Amino acid sequence: MTLDIELLNKSRHNRKTFDCGQPEVSSFLQTQARPQMEKKINRTWVVVDCETQQSEPFPIAGYFTLTQGSVVRQELPASYSQSGFPRYPVPVIKLAWLGVAQEYQRSTYRMGETLLLEALDQAQRIIEHSGLGVAIVVDPLTEASSNFFQKYGFQKMERSFGHQKTLFLPIP
Repeated sequence: MTLDIELLNKSRHNRKTFDCGQPEVSSFLQTQARPQMEKKINRTWVVVDCETQQSEPFPIAGYFTLTQGSVVRQELPASYSQSGFPRYPVPVIKLAWLGVAQEYQRSTYRMGETLLLEALDQAQRIIEHSGLGVAIVVDPLTEASSNFFQKYGFQKMERSFGHQKTLFLPIP
């Protein structure tokens, strides 16, 4: 199996059948990702298996969405040095969504990890290209997703989204 990571394309990717088991995450990809990309609000990348599928649109194995955001010094994790940051908001890249289709969850593909690493790589490129951004932030929907991100070095911030703390990963 060959998995390709591509920018979402309405004629090439079948968003309608995507189901990760989290209705909010599935629904975003199905109904909002493409219109928001067209409005330049964010960018969504998808993972597809083009080798086993013979025709387009290809089913989506997983996806992530990046957008811009900001944080203020008081929200930064206590373990992170806050010196040198202004009192006004500083730019970050937000990992707004990350979802893995149910059939790829807990498989040998480690799809969640693959998507996270690609998202971090894309965020790093955005920061390098623009010269703006001090970190990547994510608002996990569940405790399990919070634990997943923390395994990769994300730290809890002093702000919450829903029932979970927003997480922060500094970018050197």
